[in-house]
Amino acid sequence: MATKVALKSSTAWYDSPLYYDMVYEDYTKRETRFLCAAAQKYGHHFPEYWRVLEPACGSGRLLESLALRGHSVQGFDRNINQIRYAKRRLTKLQLKAKVWRDSLQSFKAPHAGSYDLVHCFVSTFKYLLTERDAVASLRRMSAALRSGGLCIIGLHLTNYEDNPADYEKWVNRRRGVRVCSETWSAPARQKERKEAMRTRMTITESGKTRVEETHWEFRTYSAAELKSLLAKVKSLELVACHDFHYNIKNKRRLNDAYSDIILVLKKK
Repeated sequence: MATKVALKSSTAWYDSPLYYDMVYEDYTKRETRFLCAAAQKYGHHFPEYWRVLEPACGSGRLLESLALRGHSVQGFDRNINQIRYAKRRLTKLQLKAKVWRDSLQSFKAPHAGSYDLVHCFVSTFKYLLTERDAVASLRRMSAALRSGGLCIIGLHLTNYEDNPADYEKWVNRRRGVRVCSETWSAPARQKERKEAMRTRMTITESGKTRVEETHWEFRTYSAAELKSLLAKVKSLELVACHDFHYNIKNKRRLNDAYSDIILVLKKK
């Protein structure tokens, strides 16, 4: 059947939380296991059940996963459709959680200074397009944490000397719905510190196929640029780096040798 381009915008896949959730579904178990392992390895005086804050919580998949383990979870997102979806999924499972609409650079945590864990995966931090906003976001994450709490951030680094266009593809199915997600990233523009991104979701359900495209830009970070940013937030100490394989046993150095990096930061 012919494919019809139905939606093309800067927020398309965020406005379709079911399909967005399907794309990232396979990451949920790995990310959850990593958070649990990081809390055990790097967390100081973590209680049995943590107080967790998730900036840019999206569809709520990790809110659900951690709440099912007994942790107290709270999260926010800028997209109202994601917020509504996250609230419905948590209510359906009778899980208690606070979910609200807010922004990475200006959010207000309800229990500042008391969270054990703040986490933000899948390069979401790179939506902050200025140094000022990135610093503001890290400082707010730090302020949300108690002393000894962990801030865990996952993002892709850019090696400007080896900077080709990139392409990734995922396919998932759920209850008669098939989603094929393709993501393209253009070579980074070093002077501007930006890279153009495009995601196309081909969605098949009820015998019909359509396409939703999302276009946006990410801020780029070399290892040196990321180190410079972290140096501006004195209250957070970098204690370890890992990669997107989410294996707590495999550490990485913060350099340009490897593009996927997970920062484990501790509140002083």
